[in-house]
Amino acid sequence: MMKSIQIITKFLTLAFAGSVILVSCKKSVLDRPLDLDVQEATIFANIVYTTDFVTNIYGGLPNGYTYFSSTLNECATDDARNSNQANSSYRFTNGSWGYTANADDIYKATYGSIRNCNVFFENIYLVKVKDHSNDIIINNLKATEQRDRLTGEVFFLRAFYYFELLKRYGGVPLVTKTLTTKDNIDLPKNTFEEITAQISKDCDSAFKRLPATYIGTSDNYYGRATKWSAQALKARTLLYAASPLNNPNRDVTKWNAAANAAKPFFDGTAPFSLPSGISGYESVFKGNTSTNTEVIWSRPEANANYVERANYPVGEFNGGGGVCPSQYLVDTYEMKDGLPITQSPLYDAGRPYDNRDPRFASTILYNGASFKSRTIETFTGGADGPQKQNGTRTGYYMRKHMDLTLDLGANSPGNSQHNWVHFRLAEMLLNYAEALNESNGPTGDVYLAINKIRKRVNMPDLPNGLTQEQMRDRIRNERRIELCFEGHRYWDARRWNIATTVFNRSLKGMKVEKNGTTISYTPYDLDNRIFTANMNRYPFQLSELQANPNLIQNEGWGK
Repeated sequence: MMKSIQIITKFLTLAFAGSVILVSCKKSVLDRPLDLDVQEATIFANIVYTTDFVTNIYGGLPNGYTYFSSTLNECATDDARNSNQANSSYRFTNGSWGYTANADDIYKATYGSIRNCNVFFENIYLVKVKDHSNDIIINNLKATEQRDRLTGEVFFLRAFYYFELLKRYGGVPLVTKTLTTKDNIDLPKNTFEEITAQISKDCDSAFKRLPATYIGTSDNYYGRATKWSAQALKARTLLYAASPLNNPNRDVTKWNAAANAAKPFFDGTAPFSLPSGISGYESVFKGNTSTNTEVIWSRPEANANYVERANYPVGEFNGGGGVCPSQYLVDTYEMKDGLPITQSPLYDAGRPYDNRDPRFASTILYNGASFKSRTIETFTGGADGPQKQNGTRTGYYMRKHMDLTLDLGANSPGNSQHNWVHFRLAEMLLNYAEALNESNGPTGDVYLAINKIRKRVNMPDLPNGLTQEQMRDRIRNERRIELCFEGHRYWDARRWNIATTVFNRSLKGMKVEKNGTTISYTPYDLDNRIFTANMNRYPFQLSELQANPNLIQNEGWGK
């Protein structure tokens, strides 16, 4: 198998390099490379090459650890900032992005991945059953099953890539076949609803063809799509489609559809469970997640230490500071009694981090927190303080995702396996609760879904008798805490239509001062941030508008 992978990798590199050259000199990213027929004849010569072709399509999937340069997209939200002010995330907080400059412009690359999906669909029938890697004939049934599974994977991948476009741009041109020079490539945008319907349809097609799990099979399948990753993608897509930004008339049928798509993860049809305790919560973000009972789908990233180098506190050798949580985020964490800090008798302003929701200490490093064999010092003059290069100015560092066993100052600091978790059970429970509350109010199942998540970390159940609006606020807060630093807040605030409020204000941090043995904590304003209504949708880049006269710019961006 290794020999065949090396051969196809070399071939695909040359073939796709040629495609990139051809695309770059043509007028639209929707164009078909002129030499694609030759490529297809080779790629679809047998099932081995075809499998590697599909593997290549996975290569365009996003890596949340490096969303903006080397940081998470939370740094462009009210949850955090990056300690390096040259980081590209600042363009999204100071308003200096637009149709000529966008650090998250995935348009061309994503349509390239979609094109490869369409190439697959039009050529999979050509695949022969002869396996050239060992010159034997594959059993016809096995070959048929493999072709069917690969087809399911590509349906999922096409849906995923369209979702990436949908959440950024809204409606985009819908292309479900490879385009030739005879086709009209100046395609107009399809509606948000049409793209949503296509994603849902592709997810259903994937669900029918994919296995529930690859556990017990070769590691070669680790990170490939399953039927439940397809269902999770459908559930998330329909949740976005039902949300206020995309459903201003509050069509309840859309909320019902979103709830129904997420329900298998609530009622036990989908075979997932929450690992118990705070250690179970932390296990989702540690190492190989292929057997974690909560993880629906994750992708293995490089076995390296770049996440730690980018985000360790600056008091650590080679620590980059990186993602620095805001005071807004810190204040959302309840006390252990389930009350907010403004209401709980457990809260002590002199010891503001004691007695918090256990997820707080698993997510955020604060002054006085234990880190490896020392204590974090974010006060001015401290080992991790703001006076240092890339030292936190919010008073906090990120704890989540960090492997504390690495020593970046050692000659051999070691590496850590980081998997970006795209879908997990807790998100699906939150999706279900949100959709059900919007369609039917705070029913018993809404409480049950949220309380499952809270019980896992020994937090009290939600209080009975909440109104729909009160439950909405509790669900949103629970989502912000549970899914913190997993790439959700950036999109949630947009789809809830609250970004013009929560992103369009100064970020708050905590100024920590030490005088003798006394520590004082003073909240203060940091960056003055800008977010206007048009920023809920990304602009199409000027080059795309010039190439396609039928592509209409999103509202508020000009041309």
